Amino acid sequence: MVATLLSLKFHLTIAELKRSTVRLVLWIIGGLYVLAMIVGILVILASTSSAVKGAEAQTGSLIVLVGSLIVIGWILLPLVFFGSDQTLDPARFTQFPLKGSQLAPGLAVAGIVGLPGFFTALIALGSALPWVQVPVAFAFGLVGGVLGWFMTQLGARAASATLSGMLSSRKAKDMTGMISLIVILMLSMVGSMVSIVIQAFSSSPDLWQQTLATVDRVSAVLSWTPLGAPWALATDAGRGQWLLLVGHLVVTLAYIVLGLWGFGAILDRALVAPAHAESTTVITKGDFVAKAANWFWANGSMTPVAAITARCLRYWRRDPRYLGQMPAILLMPILFTVMSRFMGSSITMDGGEGIPGWASVGMIAFGLGFMALMTGYTMSADVSSDSTAWWIHLASGVKGWQDRLGRVFGNMVWAAPLIIIVGVAVAIINGSTARIPAVLGAMLVLYLTALAVASVFSALIIYPMPLPGESPLRMKSAMMGAQMLSQMGSMGISAVLALPVCLWAVFTRGWTDWLILIVGIVWGVIVLVVGVILGGKVMDSRGPAILLTLRKNDSRERG
Repeated sequence: MVATLLSLKFHLTIAELKRSTVRLVLWIIGGLYVLAMIVGILVILASTSSAVKGAEAQTGSLIVLVGSLIVIGWILLPLVFFGSDQTLDPARFTQFPLKGSQLAPGLAVAGIVGLPGFFTALIALGSALPWVQVPVAFAFGLVGGVLGWFMTQLGARAASATLSGMLSSRKAKDMTGMISLIVILMLSMVGSMVSIVIQAFSSSPDLWQQTLATVDRVSAVLSWTPLGAPWALATDAGRGQWLLLVGHLVVTLAYIVLGLWGFGAILDRALVAPAHAESTTVITKGDFVAKAANWFWANGSMTPVAAITARCLRYWRRDPRYLGQMPAILLMPILFTVMSRFMGSSITMDGGEGIPGWASVGMIAFGLGFMALMTGYTMSADVSSDSTAWWIHLASGVKGWQDRLGRVFGNMVWAAPLIIIVGVAVAIINGSTARIPAVLGAMLVLYLTALAVASVFSALIIYPMPLPGESPLRMKSAMMGAQMLSQMGSMGISAVLALPVCLWAVFTRGWTDWLILIVGIVWGVIVLVVGVILGGKVMDSRGPAILLTLRKNDSRERG
């Protein structure tokens, strides 16, 4: 059964990749990139073998801790990427006379067919490389790596099968989509965090010793749990602690047997009663969009504007494709502010004069400016996110300027206060309260010009987006090229339009900071009005073409 499931997973994976040339190319490029990183990690692990002698305990503790984190990561994987790999979904085996105990080992081992499982297996086996100069420890390290890798796959499969019922609902999928985006953004900051940690350790030797002592204590506990037991085998053999080796090996095998039994029991229930997504209900009575008709300004030609504004606000409250952009928007000012402050303090601690003041200010200004541009650019995906439901605008005779203005209002309701709060907070944190008007003037002109340009570009370039109800992480063919073109063009033009005010904000001081705030808002509003008018005319002239593009981008239309 194990060989059958491995073969099935392999052929299904190949068939899935053959469906899209773009996906295959991205899969190959991503695989080669990650493989290069893993080769570098393996080389580093192998190079530490000469330093293991005399430091067996510390080496073993670090391996147990890292291995435990890898197992935890795989167990938590369903919360982050639930439904991303359904090639061997247990629900597909309900029509066959199979027991859970027959499927459990094969489903776990089948994780090797796939980039995440394969690369994890390389890392797991590579955990034995520090012991390469101690043959016995190296051999048990390989055994521990195999058992540790199997523990990761068993934990991930069991967690996925257990949570499938809870995570199959629409709200749960939205939640996991948000968690996924947050995790990815946090991973993008790993490089910066590592450099900060290295700087902290280099400036305080005592901190390193305290950390090692804590790691030893934590690893001693983890080595008797399912998370760390497999990774402790090489250390026991390297230190000649044979009784501990036998104990850890027995505990590891016991955990695997219990895990297979538990996973089999979960599969037995899944094969009899597979999880189904809860039914969806149509929102009608008391709906936020319906109440928009009662807004005081929703009269005459502004009635469709109010309805579109209310619908956009509902999307920003409930749609993970919209909400998933919030962490990315907030990341830039936080990251560059932290980096500027830390780099200045760390270089000063090393005996230097710290980074120049203009460089620190430049990093913070870039983070704030990029946030403002990104916030305005988010409107460029509105029409694509509507998908084929946009036909209602075309059929009901909604004018282009009404569509553009409604989406602008829906964006400004939450974005303008957010930009003001972030700008004021960053200025206060950096002791530049006197510069708050200039900071807000530059950020608001960048935001308003980005909204204006997005009003035009979102009617010109309709790129594929995840459909309503799909994960915000789902990629479609041709998405990257069109989206990159839209983003680069839109943000580049927006930056050029706002550049005079931004340069003024950088080089001026005193009472003129308030003048920058006024001029920035006035100029931004003028550009925004022009953008709404032009974008509306483009939408009026391209209405049928826009709907045709949306139909082509809809995966349900493409089968």
